[in-house]
Amino acid sequence: MIKKLTKIIAMLQVILAVLTINSSVLSQGSMESQPYDPIENINRKTHEFNKGVDRYAIRPPSNIYGSYVPNFIRIPISNFRGNLNEPRRFINHIFQRDLGGAGTDLSRFIINSTLGIGGLIDVASMWNIYPKSTGFDETFESFSIPKGAYVELPLVGPNSARGSIGLITDYALNPAKPITAGIDGIVMLGVEVANVFQRRYEFSPMIDATLYNSADSYLATRNVFLQTTKKILILKTKTKMYLIPIAKIKLLIYPA
Repeated sequence: MIKKLTKIIAMLQVILAVLTINSSVLSQGSMESQPYDPIENINRKTHEFNKGVDRYAIRPPSNIYGSYVPNFIRIPISNFRGNLNEPRRFINHIFQRDLGGAGTDLSRFIINSTLGIGGLIDVASMWNIYPKSTGFDETFESFSIPKGAYVELPLVGPNSARGSIGLITDYALNPAKPITAGIDGIVMLGVEVANVFQRRYEFSPMIDATLYNSADSYLATRNVFLQTTKKILILKTKTKMYLIPIAKIKLLIYPA
């Protein structure tokens, strides 16, 4: 039952993404130099929905989770979930013709799955073998597919048209599915929920500044997303300006 529920939720996200993106979104314009937001009215409504979900369903429990669940429980769960991303990264780095990145992904997965007790301990990072985040958005980019229009997806958050299709492809072609197939559905659902709360808690100051302390949270969210392709993220609020090195962190407005 839990597995079916998880699949239904995932498929709903996919359907919503497809409905949001039409052929003109990909063919018209690009966000490389300036925001291309032809469906801003729809995006703003979706943004308010996402903001409400964060305000009432994600932020409060994530603060409780981060404040009261000890690190020795939270970190292994996060590590385990992160280890499941390595096969997907490996496939994407292969498609991108990045053999160095693929080697890093494979090394991390083998090391953490064995010496790290199924990924609960990030031994690879202790040995200075750090994860190289990527997905089908970057893979499509490597084939010179334009980024397309800015979109905000329900329950997912800010993205581009290309990135939205990339998310669907990442889910459909995720090689970690056979690995998780043997794990109880309730356990995996708990891992996914815990991962959302953990990442929301980690980036709480910046996410709160963007969503709740900016004059226009929609423009602030869009600005943060567009700047994540640059070396330095500039985040302005009513009272402060944050300069965040993108090389060190990846800001996710709605952690997934």
